[in-house]
Amino acid sequence: MASSSSSAPQTLPFPTLTYLIDFCGLSRESAISASQKLHLKSTEKPSAVLGLFREYGFGKTDISKIITKIPTLLTCDPHKILKPKLDFFRSVGFSGDALSRLIALSPLLLRRSLEDHLIPCFTFLRTLLHSNDNVVAVFSHAPHALNSNLVKTIMPSLQVLRKHNLPEERIAKLVTVQPGILMQAPGRVNEIVEEVNATGIQTSDPIFIYAFGTLSGLKRSTWERKMAVYKSFGWSEMEVLMAFRKQPMCMKMSEEKIKEGLEFYFNKLKLRPDDIIRYPKLLMPSLEKTIVPRCTVLSVLQKEEKLGKKLKFGAILTLPARLFLKRFVMRYHKDIPDVLKAYSGEIEFDGLEIDRG
Repeated sequence: MASSSSSAPQTLPFPTLTYLIDFCGLSRESAISASQKLHLKSTEKPSAVLGLFREYGFGKTDISKIITKIPTLLTCDPHKILKPKLDFFRSVGFSGDALSRLIALSPLLLRRSLEDHLIPCFTFLRTLLHSNDNVVAVFSHAPHALNSNLVKTIMPSLQVLRKHNLPEERIAKLVTVQPGILMQAPGRVNEIVEEVNATGIQTSDPIFIYAFGTLSGLKRSTWERKMAVYKSFGWSEMEVLMAFRKQPMCMKMSEEKIKEGLEFYFNKLKLRPDDIIRYPKLLMPSLEKTIVPRCTVLSVLQKEEKLGKKLKFGAILTLPARLFLKRFVMRYHKDIPDVLKAYSGEIEFDGLEIDRG
């Protein structure tokens, strides 16, 4: 009589490593690492888990990322543990690619308690942000933030902002543009607020939330190094702070980008610190892709005497691409074809005369 085991290979012992590579899509290196945390006895449960992920629209790459990060999910009961959480995420607005991306980036969410963690966090933030869509948008940008402890981290950190008199609608805006605050310890949040205040920006200033976002990701030593770059070009600390109060992103860029920008504006355009302070957004765009082509267009137009003598070059160089193209390229390209060549980088920039009046 033939053995019945030949018709049920899924119950036979098999190498975990092979399963992770062949069925979960892991690289050999990742599979070796994952297999040290996982010892499968059969394919029944892991195959059901993989089937559930595919049923909810997860692709091979998503599944591979999830199992690489938390291989023990393969041993979870797919219907009692995983499915209720996936259904919850779907019900609040995560669907299709948004759901698979959320879990692929932060599969630990599937280890969190639905009743004790996920639902309370989501409910609390929906009250703050006023809609499911807004909460989904926040966690789509920062999936790991949903892992934060509501009672020990999220609520106390937001309470710190209230104690510093940040209005509720501004707290909501801060969470929206800087969701990382949900992962910051209350003590650290208080430190950041004090650091922002020390630059001359108060919680009542509209720019506060952006300054908070910049400083939340900067160590003091990094701030000092960037300050030193500005000072090496003749800026005073007060001038750096003036620029920061207008555009906090001027301290979020790398030291190299700051240096390259200042070298171009001071050496090529002969600008002064007060020119950049007036328009600190000049430091934001790519020199190669945006600023130099625009300067070249303006140089071509200047030689053709198409520009006035007292233009606000800082304002012009920071115009949205659509407006710059309309006002300075498409307006003149028929009579002066070189503006198109300049804009596309085919003409080398050879200087621009700035009349200070």
